Amino acid sequence: MALLKRNKAEKRASRPRMHQRFLQITLSTVLIGISLIVVSCMGIASIQQANRKSYNTQLQTSMNEYWLEMRNRMGTDREALQIMAEYMQGKSSEEFRDFAMDLQDARQDNSFLRMGYYTRTGMQSRVRADGTLEENIPMEALEPEVQQLINYALQGKKSASQVYYDEGMQQQLIMYAAPVQAANGSVTGVVAASKDLSAFQKIFTQPSVSQSKLDVVWVDQSGRIIAASESTPLAPQGTENFLSQAGVDEQVAQSALQQMENNEALHFTIQLEGKEQTVYMQPFGMNGWYLCYADTINSGKSPIYSILITSNVLSGMIILLCLGLLYYVRWAMWGSNKELMKLAYYDRLTGTYNFEKFTQCAEDLLAEDSNYALITMNIRQFQYINEILGKAQADQVLKKLAALLRQMIGEKECFCRSNADQFYLLLHSSQEEQVRARVEAIMEQAGTIAQELNVSYPVILYAGAAMVQESAPPEELVRDLLHKAEFAQKHAVKKYQNVLAFYDRAMHRKENFQNSIESSMQSALAKQEFQLFLQPKVRLENGQVEGAEALVRWIRPDETLVYPNEFIPAFEKNGFCARLDLYMVDRTCRQLREWMDAGYEPICISVNQSRLLFYQSDYVERLCAVMDRYHIPHGYIQLEILEGLAIENIEQMNKTLAQLHEKGFRLSLDDFGSGYSSLNVLAGIQVDEVKFDKDFLLESAPDKKEKNKLALKNVVKLAKDLQITTVAEGVEVQQDEEFVHSIGCEYGQGFFYSCPIPPEEFAQRYLKKASDRSQKSE
Repeated sequence: MALLKRNKAEKRASRPRMHQRFLQITLSTVLIGISLIVVSCMGIASIQQANRKSYNTQLQTSMNEYWLEMRNRMGTDREALQIMAEYMQGKSSEEFRDFAMDLQDARQDNSFLRMGYYTRTGMQSRVRADGTLEENIPMEALEPEVQQLINYALQGKKSASQVYYDEGMQQQLIMYAAPVQAANGSVTGVVAASKDLSAFQKIFTQPSVSQSKLDVVWVDQSGRIIAASESTPLAPQGTENFLSQAGVDEQVAQSALQQMENNEALHFTIQLEGKEQTVYMQPFGMNGWYLCYADTINSGKSPIYSILITSNVLSGMIILLCLGLLYYVRWAMWGSNKELMKLAYYDRLTGTYNFEKFTQCAEDLLAEDSNYALITMNIRQFQYINEILGKAQADQVLKKLAALLRQMIGEKECFCRSNADQFYLLLHSSQEEQVRARVEAIMEQAGTIAQELNVSYPVILYAGAAMVQESAPPEELVRDLLHKAEFAQKHAVKKYQNVLAFYDRAMHRKENFQNSIESSMQSALAKQEFQLFLQPKVRLENGQVEGAEALVRWIRPDETLVYPNEFIPAFEKNGFCARLDLYMVDRTCRQLREWMDAGYEPICISVNQSRLLFYQSDYVERLCAVMDRYHIPHGYIQLEILEGLAIENIEQMNKTLAQLHEKGFRLSLDDFGSGYSSLNVLAGIQVDEVKFDKDFLLESAPDKKEKNKLALKNVVKLAKDLQITTVAEGVEVQQDEEFVHSIGCEYGQGFFYSCPIPPEEFAQRYLKKASDRSQKSE
């Protein structure tokens, strides 16, 4: 209710501003009214197109084929006439007959019924297709349409006449005319040719190239029928004017005529043969002609179809009223302004404020009182709800949550939906306990949404909150609160329950730490502070170390150790991880070279590769360049890619993997089972090895642990059937090793064998020199 009152108050306050704005643009409205109407019609057309996109596209394509056929036919005729006009430059009327007959013989497939040459004296010579010559015919004896066309051409313009009935030939004709110009550019005469209307009638009786046959009617600007498809209900026998038949409403007809005067495309509903049909009228682009065709409404009916039809009728009325009725323009502008305000400041799905409006409201409230807290919240694994339960169900969850927030938000508070499942709240309180109580109450009520919608997945909220702690201008306060609340939400420990995290000093220190990491990462890389550590990979069958995984540790000059989970997320976000990954490949190759030069037998080392590096266009070339720099056989490096990277685009990934395989690299799918795992990924991706996520073994709940073991057992079997090497991560105790060995897993990796250690220690523990092996064999 408080939000509703505030909305009404805002509307009342906006009226004077709207009135003032109207007064400022009244004069310009008259000048740009037509443009605004065209934009409005385009908006309506776009809504209708979105509503019936596929069906209307098919209709439009078929109609364009008829339109293009007519344009091409007329264009060909007019080109022939232009040739004749150019030929007649400097020629007499006596030479016209021979040239006309030659042209007719050359164009038997599309000949003219009659050709004529007209001079400024008003006399003419005409040649029929059968060779009959008519001479010295006065201009007054010609049909009015022909006279108008000749006079137009004598002004130096090419054109075509309206359809007319020729008494002498007892046929309906269309005439083309082209001016004949002297060398100085003056018009000395006119060449004209008549075409039988039936030549165009045939176009409507045949199917289009796409094998679609439409009921098409050709009308002039007054709606008079020129030609039509056979037996079309749009032009019943005896109907002369398309818009005057019984099924066309008088008001619709008047609106259509007005739009036709402006040469606009239009559509409207009529009653034909007891059925409701939508008629589309497309301007031909010549002489005010239109091509009309119909589509039954039921073929593409939707809940908003009636609104679209009403909008079309209103658009036609606006054309008339904009020219003389300023009051109607004002009403239309207010309605348009209201709609724009709604689109600009409100979320379409939930009807709540959008983020832009929320920040404005928050700034206004903070300008009056600083005792506020800003909260950002989203729904746990909302992507799962969207993908598994469907978009419609997910939208209902968002609407229910918005309705709940609307009930629980006070008068001097506001909230919004920003995008997807992200909501922002501004609560009036300076006490953290009060804010926590209110947010937890919202979370508790949100938990009932699943039951209301009969959704099997619970609605759990993750929220971050920030309190106003210092004075600042409202704009700065909003930016600061948003940043802190989002930081708190992002770094909160995600659980299978509602989570609310407040931004505090500890989090502030963490944020500063993150900032220091990003500010020093470039120099740290240059100074080689990122150190290579190795964790052994053990063959379970014999307990031998046959490989290792390269892990990065950041050791600062003061000997402080920064662990990967403290800097890798930031590097993935800012893109620095691509440089770090390639750096780790370089460190690994250098270490392998040192071992080989020292006489050690090298082992295969796995190196993680991030999304940003993997999809770079020159990735394979850069990788090979590093290997070749140290003269390391490519088979000693195994590249690990995350399961999530594989899910994004398996086809594109397999192309890159094929290139890497061709270069001799081994490939491993890392952390399988950590996300939304798919067996299709395992079967579809071209890898040599799969590493199962440590969570399979680290689950502590007995029932879940047993299910994890059963799942792991079956996935191991599938991998073996696919001839993919299997590695179990997270082997922490003897029981873990015994279990993974019992289910057929080939390798184990984890703290049971060793924590990540420096390369020097790794070599002392696990590597053997070739000389030692030869002595032992002797």
